[in-house]
Amino acid sequence: MVMESPDNEEPVRKTSGPSNAADTLGHSGRTLAVPTMTPRPFLARMLEQRCLFVFLALLALLVTMPFVVDSLLGRALVGLLNLLILVTTVAAVGRSRLSFLVAVALGLPTLVFQLLALASGLPGYLTLSWSFGAAFYAYAIAHLLHYVLRRDNMTADKLYGAVAVYLMIAIFWAYLFGVLQYFHPGAFALYGAPATLNLADLIFYSFTVLTTAGFGDITPVLIQSRFPTILEAVTGVMFVAILIARLTGVYPVVGPKP
Repeated sequence: MVMESPDNEEPVRKTSGPSNAADTLGHSGRTLAVPTMTPRPFLARMLEQRCLFVFLALLALLVTMPFVVDSLLGRALVGLLNLLILVTTVAAVGRSRLSFLVAVALGLPTLVFQLLALASGLPGYLTLSWSFGAAFYAYAIAHLLHYVLRRDNMTADKLYGAVAVYLMIAIFWAYLFGVLQYFHPGAFALYGAPATLNLADLIFYSFTVLTTAGFGDITPVLIQSRFPTILEAVTGVMFVAILIARLTGVYPVVGPKP
């Protein structure tokens, strides 16, 4: 419907629709285009939460491992979870082509040597897998820390990244302890007797040290395992202190000025 405009003004076409439509009338009576805000798709919002997927993959590994580590099929499942951690971590730290290639170069040998260890049963392949795993986790931790501690707005994705880094630190030290016990047999004792620990036992021991929960049934015996244990305990305490200081800087206390 066309409305007659007074005097010499052009006719104004009357538009029908809701109040938040894209077209509205200007002061001159002409139709002006106003951009509308379209909500972002849920999938796009979730894909931006890269550290959330890393955290979920690590959580799935920690929850699943105690129930499947004693069987060959269960170890294969742990390998698949490590592959999932590899993919999500590469997606999180691969902000550039170089970082992506380095993460893949460290992560793929971890999986390959783990499969060779499962097929052959040779401890040397397992040690190589743990060595590359430690290097991969160290690289991922460095990149995630750079992202989490960067001086800009704190987001939910950064908080997930901070928790993921804490979990990764424990797994990183578990891999290091696994390599250490290969070169120094009897470095750890299980129920008071020297033993070769599997990855599940090493992760359990690493978390007890990182959280300073205290030794349980696994204890360091040799001096080569005692000093790395001290370093991990200090790392756990310092990480929490630095993270709290970072959060305090992001969210300062606001009060009345004196």
